[in-house]
Amino acid sequence: MRVRRVVTAAASMLALVLAGAASTTPLTLASSGSTALLSTSPVDEAVRLALRPTVSAEEVTADVVVDRSRAARGQRWVGVGAALTDASVEHLEGRADLVSLLFGQEAGSIGLEWLRLPLSATDMSTTLWAWKSGTRGVRPSRPAREAIRFLRREVLPVAPDLQVMASAWTAPPAYKTSGSWFGGRLRGDRVKKYSRLLVGQARWLTSRGVPLRALSLGNEPGHTADYPTMAISDRQLSRLARLVGPQLDALGVELWGLDHNWADLPRLDATGTDGLDAIALHCYDGLPADAAGLTLPWLVTECTGTDDGPVRTFAWDSQHLVVDAVAAGSSGLIMWNLALSPGWRGAFGGCWTCRGLVTVDGSTVRREAEFFTLAHLQRAAPAGSRAAPVTTSGPVIASGFRSAGRAGVYGFNTSGQTLTVRVRTSDGALASVHEVGPYEIFSWVGRG
Repeated sequence: MRVRRVVTAAASMLALVLAGAASTTPLTLASSGSTALLSTSPVDEAVRLALRPTVSAEEVTADVVVDRSRAARGQRWVGVGAALTDASVEHLEGRADLVSLLFGQEAGSIGLEWLRLPLSATDMSTTLWAWKSGTRGVRPSRPAREAIRFLRREVLPVAPDLQVMASAWTAPPAYKTSGSWFGGRLRGDRVKKYSRLLVGQARWLTSRGVPLRALSLGNEPGHTADYPTMAISDRQLSRLARLVGPQLDALGVELWGLDHNWADLPRLDATGTDGLDAIALHCYDGLPADAAGLTLPWLVTECTGTDDGPVRTFAWDSQHLVVDAVAAGSSGLIMWNLALSPGWRGAFGGCWTCRGLVTVDGSTVRREAEFFTLAHLQRAAPAGSRAAPVTTSGPVIASGFRSAGRAGVYGFNTSGQTLTVRVRTSDGALASVHEVGPYEIFSWVGRG
């Protein structure tokens, strides 16, 4: 269930707008033997992924130390992404500028590494649809074809290393106790047929060049609502995993379990984890600490921006989706809509305050707070990095990452004051000092 996030950080409700000029700093940041720090202000349009010069270390007010020793082996980070909903296709199709802004490697882009692909209508749809299954086999309906065509023609040429995770919000009505697109449960006598649909979808996608890395058994299987949804019981989830898992293995596709909130993790006690490769989690209920100690890798596969202002969003996302999540073992972060327009509403209820990574209003594009959260996280932790222990002093929170010859930090200035932040590696090989403004998020990279 999507609920408005509530935070206690003192902050004004300010609109985050697109900076007038693009940053000139590439995604790679620091060159060999050097360091670099970028920051984004929630209020100053001139500070958007802005390169911060080094300053004197005489009055350091915050300290961040990242341990990049080989002994400090954290979870492997798989990257950042967002969902290609029907609404996102509508706003992005034919917009090479926006595709580049989201997926490209140019200055000011995010460089998204993941895309979540719905396999049915969602609350971000204006028509009701699911994949077809019949005498002609499993095949996508028109909205799915449009999304796949957009992905192959417009996204993959920009992001050839992109990976896709797919989820269905509902099976066709004939599979459900409600006989409707909305609500209801998966019928007991349709479990095997639904498993064939899931495998057929994976086979169709992989055979047509879609880089499908993972599939879930269903989005939020404990939630029903007045938009396309479907509940799946614990027993059915266990059976589906046994039916689907081996066939996905043969296709080189992982099976991710749960695909629901941190608070829903107790369901794994009933369903078990046999056949699962990872656990997909959402941010709308519970806390990242609920996932600490999972024996399988886990990552956030859905979280949305709402009507919170940028300061609150930076504070909440930094604390919950990055710092606390990474500390609890998270391996990645996939947000909800790639793109929406002002006041965009789906036709079937659901989230009325959701916003995309970008808001598209004709020729005007606004990069939202979540855009910058992902952009900074991608720079600190490109796919393949490992989480690394980090210690902080002063009013700053941070997560650390490392890879061969590289160290990265994602951080947030929790105070309303400009800080002089020293970031360094525990071995002392890399260090620099930078000013970070009030409530700014930042990414620091050291190479060497």
